[in-house]
Amino acid sequence: MHRNFILIGILLVQFSFAEINIIEELDRSWISMKRSIKNGDFRQFKTMYHRDAIMVNGIKDSTYSIRNAFDTWEQGFKDTKAGTIDADLELKFSRRIFDNDTAHETGIFHYYTINESGKSTDSFIHFEALWIKKQNRWFMLMENQISRASKSEWESFKSLQ
Repeated sequence: MHRNFILIGILLVQFSFAEINIIEELDRSWISMKRSIKNGDFRQFKTMYHRDAIMVNGIKDSTYSIRNAFDTWEQGFKDTKAGTIDADLELKFSRRIFDNDTAHETGIFHYYTINESGKSTDSFIHFEALWIKKQNRWFMLMENQISRASKSEWESFKSLQ
């Protein structure tokens, strides 16, 4: 009987470490995405998405392949790389559900640019992301930009982090 409690305790500890490791892996993926945005590294940014990823644009009530989204986002990366704008991304999560190979996250992101004259353009978006893990790498399978959020929503939002 005493051995059963020890075994259960060991399994719970292992599960906790596995959970922490998956969150750390997902966080590293987000950090890599943020770095590619900040550096204007479009090539690296595109590798974060599964080749068959779907973009759901709840703001415009449409869906399309991520390749089509890349077409509209590419200029921003070029401008960032050229130094005509600074771009960055901040995230706050309300829910993170995952197992060893899949993850679904929801929250608000704040994407912003600052042009050469110092003018800032901010986008606050309610989002969800669906991830899949292949060959020890996380790839976004679906990005859903659900709706716009306000700056006050962003500021009052309590993140899980």
